[in-house]
Amino acid sequence: MKNKVLFILCSLVFTGCQITDQKTHQQQEICKTLSEGYLKTQNQQTYEFWKLEQIPNQAEQNTLKLIYKKPNENGLVLTGLLLPTVELECTLKQQHIVVSVAQPTGKNLQVLEVILPKPTSDTPRNPDLVARSETQ
Repeated sequence: MKNKVLFILCSLVFTGCQITDQKTHQQQEICKTLSEGYLKTQNQQTYEFWKLEQIPNQAEQNTLKLIYKKPNENGLVLTGLLLPTVELECTLKQQHIVVSVAQPTGKNLQVLEVILPKPTSDTPRNPDLVARSETQ
């Protein structure tokens, strides 16, 4: 009996952790994609992703710091070298994602804002039913 209770408890704990990790992973991928898109539009495709840091949460927002470094002449990104870097912050607050570039003055310059659509409670439409009703 104890083994069954322990198994159920562990299953619930691991399921809860997986949901949180999935949401965090999704935010990281979205921020990384937006940041790389920004670098591409600025003709800075040579910068490579270096590090991702979680900035402590402020009120109802999650902020990630993405650091990109330019590789040396051998194509390597090494820690000890002072390579040119670009630091981007990606903030998710409610339905907004904001990407900012860290400036040497300490202030951030907002370069991109994405407003996500509000989640709907509507049930997904079946495309087969829609097609049939339109043809009738």
